[in-house]
Amino acid sequence: MLRPLVFSLLHVALTAAAAPPPTTPARVPAVGEAPDHQKRLQRCLTGSAELAIPNCTAVIQTLDVPDAALAAAFARRGEARHGQGDLAGAVADYESALRIAPADAGVQLNRAAALGSLGRYGDAIEAYARVIALRPADARAFNSRGAAYVRLDEADLALADYDRAIALNPMYAEAFNNRGAVRSALGRLDAAILDFDAALKLNPRYADALNNRAVALIRKGDNAAAVADLTRALALRPDFADAYYNRAVAFDRMGRKAEADRDYAAEKAARGAARP
Repeated sequence: MLRPLVFSLLHVALTAAAAPPPTTPARVPAVGEAPDHQKRLQRCLTGSAELAIPNCTAVIQTLDVPDAALAAAFARRGEARHGQGDLAGAVADYESALRIAPADAGVQLNRAAALGSLGRYGDAIEAYARVIALRPADARAFNSRGAAYVRLDEADLALADYDRAIALNPMYAEAFNNRGAVRSALGRLDAAILDFDAALKLNPRYADALNNRAVALIRKGDNAAAVADLTRALALRPDFADAYYNRAVAFDRMGRKAEADRDYAAEKAARGAARP
């Protein structure tokens, strides 16, 4: 039985193992605030997550804080929680910020990212649509919404968003990679390889694009070229479990069982558990 291959689709805002960086300028109102409020707000906006969360909370709990400061505190606490993996708390804070400043596209983008990370892809798509309404030329929002559409198996809508992201930013390697992954999954292998080529021209050290191009090459029967790409990907990222797995598949199809077995074992070690 042929083993399935594994794509590395960049989910951009949906991946955020770490929270996205602050996307709005810190606003520190000087009028009507006591100096201690200003200090707490400064620590909230510029400190590490460990400092930001208690200081932002202190600002939020202070009476008569100006709306601009309150919105900034909610937004920054959301980013800190996002970075710590508290996605539900991050969404709640982003939404509190947006009730005060609904036109803040940066907070809308961060909210969409957290929703996607929670698996709430339909809500994430709606949130990205709000970002796009505020910033129609934001290529990141189109790319990230495309990734959410992929999660809902809406390939045509995903491709349309990736097309738009690339039109807005022809230097956007991640969007080329994502579009290539969808095209490859649809069997449009030659078009997919062109996208991965474009991504790698923009970023020759893009391990995900090397992995994804290898998947397309394996499907075309060019296992030797796939092994070369996967070996490059592993040189760039030695713990890349998907690349070990895909190279093992390519070795298997070339009849190189010993090398395949070594890569399956390396994949297991990198992933921490055997692939089912």
